[in-house]
Order: sequence, then C-alpha cells, then structure tokens
Amino acid sequence: MDRQMSISEARKLLAQLVDNVEFRGEQIVIIRHSQPAAALVPMEVYRRWQAEREELFAAVHALQSAATAVDAEQAARDALDAQQAVRQENAGKS
Repeated sequence: MDRQMSISEARKLLAQLVDNVEFRGEQIVIIRHSQPAAALVPMEVYRRWQAEREELFAAVHALQSAATAVDAEQAARDALDAQQAVRQENAGKS
C-alpha cells in the first residue's frame, strides 16, 4: 500500500522522501485538505506511465484517423481496449 502523508509533513521531509522513493521504490501520496493531491513515485514508474500515455494517445489518434463515421461510444470502447492492451503488454515487460 502507498504511504500517505500531509503536504506539511512532506515539505519537512522532502529530501528523505525522495531518497526513499529513489532508492527503496516507495510510492508516497501527498494529502491536501483530506484529499490526495500528488504522488511521489520512482522514475521508472513515471516513465512507464508516460510511455503508456503516449501509446494510448497514438492508438486514439489512429482510431480517429481511421474512422470518420464511427459511433462515439464504440470509439471510446476501442480506446479503452487499446489502453488495456498497452497496459498488459507493459506489465509483461516488468
């Protein structure tokens, strides 16, 4: 489970938190006004999310380009299918 802490506590411990994320792989959720506001994650996690996002947008763009008169709901389902496929592929790489 991700570690959670208030933004004021995180501010005081930022250098230590960055070390824990970088060297121990911890994931930390920063809470502001009782709600999750941000997350500290290792760079490899961030880079994987970036790659997934880029692949998803590329798939959506390809769908949009290929389908001029596709139902919006079908396009959304196709995009979700593409997203899940990318995540499964990337999970196999980890």
